[in-house]
Amino acid sequence: MKPVNSKSLFANLCTTLEKLDRNEIDVARANAVANVSKQALGFLTYELQRAKSFMDHRIKEEHRNLEMKEFDSLPE
Repeated sequence: MKPVNSKSLFANLCTTLEKLDRNEIDVARANAVANVSKQALGFLTYELQRAKSFMDHRIKEEHRNLEMKEFDSLPE
């Protein structure tokens, strides 16, 4: 697996569009690539927001407390 950032995601989408224009791939394959790229971008966005929120030490400490809890101990 190679590292991914927004630049590499965009490059992959452009390559996919070029292949689609040259009829090297079909629309379904291009759509699948676009969907996976959208999911990866969503994850990158989440990680960026998480990193921003961790700049506040109170949030970082509270997050550590949540990570220590086991799911079984949470009320249903």
